[in-house]
Amino acid sequence: MDHPERMMIPEAFESRKRKILAELSIPEAEYTDLSPKGSVDEGIRVLIDDINTLAGLVTTSSCAGRISVFLEGRKKQQQQEQVPEELQRQFVPSGGKGAGKWLYVSHEPLQDRGSRSMHEMFGMIRGDGRPPALNETGQAPRLVRFSFEPMILHIMAATLHHAHPVLSAASSSGFRESGLQSLRCLDAEDTDGPSPIVAVRSAGLSLESVVGYCEETNDDDEPIIRSLVTEEFLEMLVAISNERFSVNSERKERFRTNLLTLCSTSRAHGTKAKGKAKPPGWEDPETRRERMRAEGLLKKKLGENQTKEDSIDLDLSQPSLEP
Repeated sequence: MDHPERMMIPEAFESRKRKILAELSIPEAEYTDLSPKGSVDEGIRVLIDDINTLAGLVTTSSCAGRISVFLEGRKKQQQQEQVPEELQRQFVPSGGKGAGKWLYVSHEPLQDRGSRSMHEMFGMIRGDGRPPALNETGQAPRLVRFSFEPMILHIMAATLHHAHPVLSAASSSGFRESGLQSLRCLDAEDTDGPSPIVAVRSAGLSLESVVGYCEETNDDDEPIIRSLVTEEFLEMLVAISNERFSVNSERKERFRTNLLTLCSTSRAHGTKAKGKAKPPGWEDPETRRERMRAEGLLKKKLGENQTKEDSIDLDLSQPSLEP
């Protein structure tokens, strides 16, 4: 049975959690973070809300999973030597990490692209498939990488006791590379120091491929992003990524169910309650699917009614042809 002192939550953690939740409560139109999207992904918001209702846990960063096409940056040695190291860490050029640039990012499967080709969507010009030569200084070209990255989630825990169900749920749900980010939380002398942060992740679903390169031009001209692969090859990469999105969603839902079950069981044992108490707002997967289905049907019905009302108003506004 759990000892009461193991269930205690340090005030330092509660303060951190209040600050994080205050930031997450900002309307989506006004909320921004450091990701390319600039806000919490829609595909992971329900999971984040569920985790943040649990005592002793709060999410710090997340990605629901994404397809991305990224142009690498290149460090300029001469410029870096002139700038102090402290300032180098503070400033990152816009458009992506480092001096690179995001050419495409999607947190959902890529399906409806209309009449556009993959090359157009990813901002590349078709090439002949031949790799470029080194430039005059012997440098290789900046590469364009296509990637699929599965869900990654960072959860701060009040104590190691609160981190344990997160690690257990992650491991049993397929996120086998999950673990503690730092061992500073093991310092017994640090009474209210850093809270453990668990990284929930899986490398097995990741996919990366070089698909193009940057053809350098004069400083005043826009660089040319040239493809190294065919349209069919890009379509294959997208099809594989879409399949992995589906597996990623299944694992994410499994993690949600396992974590809520483990936390409710832990709470029940800690308070000597009978049965398995559920956290506020908890829903089993079937109930949640039914609720979301009902909400979807209601929205569809309201939309149809609005369309009918607009049609009636339009008919009444037409001049009568009767004498």
